[in-house]
Amino acid sequence: MKSRPAQDTRVPAALAISGYRPSLRTAIAVPFALILCFTVGFQALTRHQQVNDLVDQEGHRLLAALTNSSRDRLALFLDEPFHIQRDIADAIGRHELYKPGDLQPIHQHLLGVYRDLYAAQHQLSVLSFGSEAGEYVGLRREGEDFSLMLKDRSTAGQLHIYAGPQRGAVTASFPNYDPRGRPWYAPIAQQGKAGWTPLYTNRDERQQITLSAATPVLREGKLLGVMEADLDLAGLNHFLIDEPLRGQGVLLIVDKLGRLVAHSERSSVVAEENTGSNGSERLRMSDSPSRLVRAAAAQVDAGPAGQSHEFELRLGGERFFCRVIPYFDARGLDWRIVALLPESDLLGDAREAGQRVTWLVVLVALLGLGLGLWVLSWVTRPIHHTVAAANQLAQGRWDAPHIEHGRLQETAILVHAFTQMSERLQRSFDELRDQLRYDGLTQLLTRRGLLEQAQWMQERPAVLCLVGLDAFRAINDNVGYGTADSLLQAVAQRLRESQAPETLMARVGGDEFVILYFDFPAPPAEAASAAAFAAGERLHALFGKPFASGDDEVLVSASVGLVGGQLAVQALPEWLRNASVALGEAKRRGHGSVVLFEPGMMEASRQRAQLAQELRHALQGQQFLVHYQPVIALASGEATGAEALLRWQSPERGMVPPAVFIPVAEESDLILGLGLWVLRQATRDIAAQLHDLPAGFELHVNLSARQLIQSDFVEQLRQALADSGLPAQHLTLELTESLLLGGDAAIEARLREIRALGVKIAIDDFGTGYSSLAYLSRLPFDCLKIDQSFVRKLGHSSQDAAIVSAVLNMAEGFGVDVVAEGVETEADALLLRQMGCAHAQGYFFGHPTPLGQCDWRRRGLGTAPPQLAKP
Repeated sequence: MKSRPAQDTRVPAALAISGYRPSLRTAIAVPFALILCFTVGFQALTRHQQVNDLVDQEGHRLLAALTNSSRDRLALFLDEPFHIQRDIADAIGRHELYKPGDLQPIHQHLLGVYRDLYAAQHQLSVLSFGSEAGEYVGLRREGEDFSLMLKDRSTAGQLHIYAGPQRGAVTASFPNYDPRGRPWYAPIAQQGKAGWTPLYTNRDERQQITLSAATPVLREGKLLGVMEADLDLAGLNHFLIDEPLRGQGVLLIVDKLGRLVAHSERSSVVAEENTGSNGSERLRMSDSPSRLVRAAAAQVDAGPAGQSHEFELRLGGERFFCRVIPYFDARGLDWRIVALLPESDLLGDAREAGQRVTWLVVLVALLGLGLGLWVLSWVTRPIHHTVAAANQLAQGRWDAPHIEHGRLQETAILVHAFTQMSERLQRSFDELRDQLRYDGLTQLLTRRGLLEQAQWMQERPAVLCLVGLDAFRAINDNVGYGTADSLLQAVAQRLRESQAPETLMARVGGDEFVILYFDFPAPPAEAASAAAFAAGERLHALFGKPFASGDDEVLVSASVGLVGGQLAVQALPEWLRNASVALGEAKRRGHGSVVLFEPGMMEASRQRAQLAQELRHALQGQQFLVHYQPVIALASGEATGAEALLRWQSPERGMVPPAVFIPVAEESDLILGLGLWVLRQATRDIAAQLHDLPAGFELHVNLSARQLIQSDFVEQLRQALADSGLPAQHLTLELTESLLLGGDAAIEARLREIRALGVKIAIDDFGTGYSSLAYLSRLPFDCLKIDQSFVRKLGHSSQDAAIVSAVLNMAEGFGVDVVAEGVETEADALLLRQMGCAHAQGYFFGHPTPLGQCDWRRRGLGTAPPQLAKP
C-alpha cells in the first residue's frame, strides 16, 4: 500500500499588517475593575478561612473540655455507689449480721443505711446481699420509697417481692431464683475482691438492664456471700443530660462491643422490640433512633482501641465535631465516652453572618468580573475564533473557517501564526497517519493499518495466516540488529512477491507477519481445513531457501498459525488473537510447524497463562525446592556427584511435575529467574555440605538455552560461585543436545568462557538430537549423558545396546566421561558396567530427594554377568 501524497499548502512567509492597532497590553489594562474584584474575593476567602480555623480550634478545645469533664464526673458518679456497697459488705462481715436461714438483721441494716445515709444517691436502684447458701435480701428503690426482695427460710426458698420495705403484700414471686447464678455473684466470689460486673438483665418482674458493683462478704477468711449495688442506666442517662458543658451536643457511653451504655438522648438505650420475657438487649450506635448517633457509629467503631481520637461529620447541612476518649476502670469497666458537638454551639449565627458578608463580597467581585469579561470578549474575539479552529483541527477537521485578524496588533500576529501552524500540522498529520498504518521497515501494513483496511460490508470466506520466524531473538543476538532488520525486509519482500494483489499483508510484531486471503470457496468443514492448511504450507515453503541479508545469506525457519472461515469486519481482532494462539501452539510443537486454530487451544492458552502467573507468584513466595539424585561410579558403587532437580510445591496444586511447569517457564522469561535461583541454591547447598560429601563430588545443574545466551550469564555464574564458596571444579552445567545442534559460534564461545572459570560442561539427553560428530569435536565439553530412552531397553533391544556402545566408544575417543541416565534395575547397572560405562544415575540408586535425605553410602552391585540382547 502506498501513502497518500501530501498537498502543497504553503503560505506567504509574512503577513502585511498596516494601520494603527492598539497593543494587547493596552487593551487588557482597561478592565482594572477585574483586578479589584479578584483582590476583594481573595480577602473574602481569607476571612472565610480564618473563621473556619477559629471554629476548628474552638471545637477541639470544647470537645476536649467536654469529654474530660464527663470522664471526671463519671468517675465520681460511679465511685460513690461502689464505696457504699463495699462499706455495707464490710459491716455485714464485721458485725456478724448474716444468720443462716434468717436475713432479717441484714434487711434492717440495709433499710437503715439506705434511708438514713444514701437516700440522696439516686443512681442507686438496688442494694442487696446473696449468701453462699443461696439466700437473698435486697431493697429496690421505688420513687421515694423501697420494696423488699427476700429469699430465706421464711419464704420457703422462693424469692418474694413485697409492695413496701417490710414484709407484707407480695407483688411477685420467683420459685427458682438463686443469687449464686447471677452475673454479680459468681465472678466476684471466685475473684475474692470487689469489682464491677458486665451489664446484665435483672431476673425480677421488670427485667431491666443493670450495672452492678459487688464485694465479697468475708468473716475470718470464709466467704459468707456477696454484697452488690445496682445502678439504673436511666440514672446514667440523666447524668449525661445534666452535663453542664454539653449544650446542644450529644454524649454517649459505649462498651467495648460497641453497644450503648448510656446517652444524653431522651430515648432508651434498649431496643423496644427486644424487651419482654427473654430480657432486654442494648442498642448499637448504628441502631440508635438518633440520626446523628447512627452517622457517627462507623467512625467510632473504626477508631483505635484504648486511645482518644477525633473526627468530623456533616449531617443535615450542619457540621459536627466528634471526640472519643477511653474510660477504663481496673475494677471491671472498659468503656468509651463519645461527644458529638454541633458547630452552632461554638459560633451561634456568626458563621451565617460571615457567609452573608462573603456572598456580598463575591457579588461585588462578580460584577467587576462581568465587566472585565465583556471587555476581554471584545479584545480577544479573534483568539476565541482561533481556539475554535484549533479544536476543529484536534478533531481531524481540516476545513477550518477563515479567521478575522481583529483590530489588535498582537491578535493579528497570533491568528497569522496559527494559520501557518495549522497548515504545517496538516501535512505532519498525514505523514504520521501513514507511519501508523504502514511499517517503516518493511512497508507492509501495521496491525492498525490492517484493521483500518478491513472495509467489507458482509461476511466473506477467508484464511488468516500468522507467520512467526523461529528463534529470531537468537538471530538478533548473533548477527546484530542491522542484519536482522535486513532479514525482515527480505522476508517481507518474498511474501509480497508471492501473493496476489488483493491479499492483505501486515507486520504485527517484531518477527510476525499476517497474510489474509479472501474469497476462498466454502466447501464442507474438512475441505475448508485442508484449504487453510494448504495456504499455510505454501507460506512455509517460502522459507525453504536462504534470505539475502546484506552480504550474508541467512536460512531461517518459520511457524504458521491459521484461522479460517467466514470473516466479518468486527471479528478481525478476534481472528488475530486466535491466530496468535495457534502460532504459539505451532512453536511449542517444534520449529517449522503449521497449526490450524481450534477452540480448545484458547482454553489451553488461558491455562498456560494462569500457570505462568502462578509460577511468578511461586518464585516470589519461595515455593520451589531443589532435590538431588546421586550419580554413582559403577566400578566402586560410590556416589561421585548429584544432579540438582527443581521441584514446585504449590499450595493449590500440590507437588507439580517439572514436565508441566518447565515448558511454560521456557516460553516466558520466568526460566531465567528459575534457572538462576536453582544455580544459587544448589551451589549454596553443596558448598555447605562439601566437607561431608565424597571426595571429588560434582554438582550437576541443568542450564536452559535462554540462560546461556544471556549476555551477563558468565558474570552471574561467577557471582554464584563466589557467594556460595563452591570451588568451580565441583560444578558441572548440563546442556541438552538439541541446544547445540545449530553449530552456533556464539554458543561455542560462551561454553569456552564457562570452562575458563573451571566449570565443566555436560551434554544432556545425548543420542536424541542427531548431533554432527564434526561439530561435537569442536565443542568444549567434559561429559556425555546417555538419554534414558536407550538405557531402559538396554537388555531387550540390540539396537539400543549398539547405540550405547557406540556412545561409550565415542566418549572414549573424545576423552570425556559418560553418565547413563534412567537406570532402574540392577541388571541395567551391571550391563552398563560390563560395557565400560563409568557412571550412572536413576531410581535404582535413589530417587530425587532433599539434600538432607540423600544416601551417599557405597552401593553394592552383584557379580553375575548379564546377557546382552541378541539381534
